[in-house]
Amino acid sequence: HHASAGSCWGFCFFNNMAVAIAALKQAGKIQAAHVLDFDLHFGDGTVNILECRDYVGIHNPGAHERKAYLWEVAEELARCRADIIGISAGFDNHRQDWGGLLTTEDYFEMGRMVQEAAKRCHGGCFAILEGGYNHDVLGRNALALINGLSA
Repeated sequence: HHASAGSCWGFCFFNNMAVAIAALKQAGKIQAAHVLDFDLHFGDGTVNILECRDYVGIHNPGAHERKAYLWEVAEELARCRADIIGISAGFDNHRQDWGGLLTTEDYFEMGRMVQEAAKRCHGGCFAILEGGYNHDVLGRNALALINGLSA
């Protein structure tokens, strides 16, 4: 989510989210897309590539308190009217990672919220792994998100 059209950094050489959404749009599979980027670090590449496209909404939650963060995600998804919701899933905001904010259960909850919004919009959702530095919790957090998306 850091790779832009003309640069790469932060271990990101391609912007997988931008490629996926552009491919879906070009194939006529979607009319509108929404990106939820919950990585600790701002998804500057995704914004750089997609913000000028009127069919894409991008949300990078910024709250610094756990409940406020989840509330912000819930409020944004309540406004979502997209055919597809793409999650830039960075797990480095976990309590046992650099961000120190979210719990494993919070990733389940965000997955559940995305699935609920996708159903309400009669659309779909997908996730792309963007990061997470603590390998002791990364797998649990990714599984929690997947389980939330499947709930």
